[in-house]
Amino acid sequence: MKKIIISLCTCGALTFSGCSDSYLDVAPENQVSNTGVFTTTKMLDGAVNGLSRIMSNIYSSDDFGRQGYNGEATISLWYGDYKSSDAQYSNAISYLSVVCSNHNEVATSDFTYFPWYYYYMLISNANAIILHGRDAEGTDAEKDFYIAQALVYRAHAYTQLAALYCKRWVDSRNGQSRGLPIRLNEEKGDLACSNLGEVYDQIYADLDEAIKLFGQTSLTREEEKVWRTDVSVAHGIYSRAALAKEDWATAADHAAKARQNYNLMTASEYWDGFNTPNQEWMWETYTDVVENLGVYGFFAYIASNTKSSKGYKYVGSIDADLINSIPDSDSRKNLYMVPQPGESGWSTTNSSASKGDFYTRVKKQYSDRLYSKTTIFAYMQTKFLVIEDRSVGCTPIMRAAEMIYNEAEALCMAGGNEAKVRSLLEEAVKPYQPDYTCNLSGDALLEEVKLYKRFDLWGEGRHYFDQKRWNVPMVRKAWDEGGNWHTQFAASGTNGGSYDTKGKNNWCICIPNKETDYNKLINYNIEPENWTKDSPQQ
Repeated sequence: MKKIIISLCTCGALTFSGCSDSYLDVAPENQVSNTGVFTTTKMLDGAVNGLSRIMSNIYSSDDFGRQGYNGEATISLWYGDYKSSDAQYSNAISYLSVVCSNHNEVATSDFTYFPWYYYYMLISNANAIILHGRDAEGTDAEKDFYIAQALVYRAHAYTQLAALYCKRWVDSRNGQSRGLPIRLNEEKGDLACSNLGEVYDQIYADLDEAIKLFGQTSLTREEEKVWRTDVSVAHGIYSRAALAKEDWATAADHAAKARQNYNLMTASEYWDGFNTPNQEWMWETYTDVVENLGVYGFFAYIASNTKSSKGYKYVGSIDADLINSIPDSDSRKNLYMVPQPGESGWSTTNSSASKGDFYTRVKKQYSDRLYSKTTIFAYMQTKFLVIEDRSVGCTPIMRAAEMIYNEAEALCMAGGNEAKVRSLLEEAVKPYQPDYTCNLSGDALLEEVKLYKRFDLWGEGRHYFDQKRWNVPMVRKAWDEGGNWHTQFAASGTNGGSYDTKGKNNWCICIPNKETDYNKLINYNIEPENWTKDSPQQ
């Protein structure tokens, strides 16, 4: 961690500089951890706002040769979506490594390094606020409020790191498998990995403390500042972490608490382009014209109307089996370009279209959701629209709908709650599919919950993490198998995108060399079998 920690300190000004009026601009010392930054609670507010800025910033110049590294949206798109079996980056085979998880055992890959670098940057900056926030001049209510927010960011970072770099809970020997270095202070020395159970213990402790502090402060998040964390986000992250830990009662409880005071978006709002917060969004990454990330941003890669070639040449597509499992009566289904029976003009070789019935219909039907140069692919999406230019738009990190599905899944797994699960599922689906009713039970009910979560949250960065903890194989069907995946994305074997639950290093990214080269208490990139905390083999 030494090299990473040092890089954080030297770029500490990033947390506060280069912001529009939507972020409080503060001129800091060179290092975020310098307590002088927090002389007043106004500066503390700027520091917390800076954590949001870290989540939406360009990182491609920070030892990353590929454009598109921008913070949380990068994790959502490349690690949560395109590594899954539900979202395909169409024919963009130059991204084969990340799409097929081929980097999981390559310690020198930038795909391996980026999440580690990014989340430990977030942790390091959150630590400074947590450690020194009490020293600021101001009221206890203000300090409670800002420290609580920083605790939530830290818990989120460790939750995501565990999902990416650690084994699923079912394979962890009840939490005894290798976890992560738990950095809670400003020390830059060598630090061994804690076990996975201890990582989740820390996540729970941070969230418990955050929820307590939020409860005793009179301050609340301003309505428009959805890029900041609050108690609802704390409960939401608690739900995600508890699902990963198979702590069903905790997951259900916090999911229910998280979505209080939120309403699901209307059917009309669902079609608005997923670029602006609404009544359902709980947390987002912020972008506007001033904070425009250009070709590095989320929408530059996924928006169906972006002017970025990374997007308009390869707009993301939904898995055919997934979308075909959804009834036509669901208004959200028409966000995707699903070929109609007997329709000509699309290719089962690479799914693109340039003429024929399908192409003509799509160009007419979706004219207001496409850029003039957008390549048309069968099953491509129009859910995400850029507001203007190549990448102007906010991206959702957490919505109330996810919390409904989290609660429903947890109740299914706990058992004895099927009537409640059916009610939750109908609550999530009926706004978009008014004729929907659920009479399922047992495994079929659980699969229905999973199906609609996958569909509803498509492109929002959750499915890979769910699929990993569900402990199901990665199955991608190529065109000749009745699916719609590019053959290289669907192939099995070392470089293919279809593999079992033990494949690709147990779905774990190995620890990057830029950690092991400088942290001598971590000796191996790939976790040894039967790893123990006390073993000299880290």
